[in-house]
Amino acid sequence: MDSSILKFSIVYIVFFVIEVFMSYIFLLVEESFNISSTIDAVSLWNFWRLLFYGVPFLILYFFLFKYFKNLKIYKPLLFSIFNLLVYILLTFLSRIIFGKNIPLSPEGIMFWITCLSILLAPIVLGFIPYFRGLMNKI
Repeated sequence: MDSSILKFSIVYIVFFVIEVFMSYIFLLVEESFNISSTIDAVSLWNFWRLLFYGVPFLILYFFLFKYFKNLKIYKPLLFSIFNLLVYILLTFLSRIIFGKNIPLSPEGIMFWITCLSILLAPIVLGFIPYFRGLMNKI
């Protein structure tokens, strides 16, 4: 297996796990610590996000990130901005293509919690030297 694909896989799997955990924490605070509804909402939202946005995100990553990675800014911040822009782009494209019948609508609180989680996950992992090194090598 190519080492860049392995590094990419490790980084993005950990990004996803951190995003789910952060979404859970943010929604738990928003829902006044109602644990059962928070677990249901976060798990269902992220299942749909992985199902609908997983493959398009990978395609966009491999086509577009080569232009972004030449920017000389802090790599975790670069990943944060790129991931958030792609998520917002995919959300609004799916809204245009499918209309109001999409499972991940951009109107609700979960959209904003997910945006915040996507923005913060690479920055949080940037504090860990191993992951910062992986991000620099991708």
